[in-house]
Amino acid sequence: MYEYEQIMTFDQPIMMGSHHHHPTASSSSTTTSSGSVKKKKSIKSDNALDLRGPMDVDGSVKSMASVTLTGDFSVRERIEAYGNLDVSGNLSCGGKVKSMGNVKVNGGVVCMDKVKIFGKLKINGTMEVHGDLEVWGDLRINGYLKCRTLTAYASLTTVGDQSWYEVEEGEKVHGAKLIQRDYIG
Repeated sequence: MYEYEQIMTFDQPIMMGSHHHHPTASSSSTTTSSGSVKKKKSIKSDNALDLRGPMDVDGSVKSMASVTLTGDFSVRERIEAYGNLDVSGNLSCGGKVKSMGNVKVNGGVVCMDKVKIFGKLKINGTMEVHGDLEVWGDLRINGYLKCRTLTAYASLTTVGDQSWYEVEEGEKVHGAKLIQRDYIG
């Protein structure tokens, strides 16, 4: 089962990201191995952002439109999109995540703080939220979701028998809970 294997190694990107803040002599050796990683301060835009990893953002990512992240990303602070948020790859985010539109995850996402989505949330892969997850639109899990608390104002659908979710402290699902047998992209 490849999926579960991924979950075990899930929080590695965060561990890797946290040790390069110390200006020690050993830090030069770590930068050579990941020399292709683009390092940025905060990224803010009035227009749609289409970013390609691998990228380390030392601040936040904010767009008045949509945000598309392709590849591996480490964002230290919050991510805010007034449109849709699309993640294809691996993302670790140290701050809050907020999207006024729909959120699509293809890959693995780890968020250290709360996540608020006003549109739909569609997970193909894994998503781990160490804070509260609030979703106003439909929530579809094709893979695995873990969060501290879950508030879903619409329906929650898990796709097939392999998909599941864990809520540590409490869930409120206002709509129907559905299991979809076959996968429709």
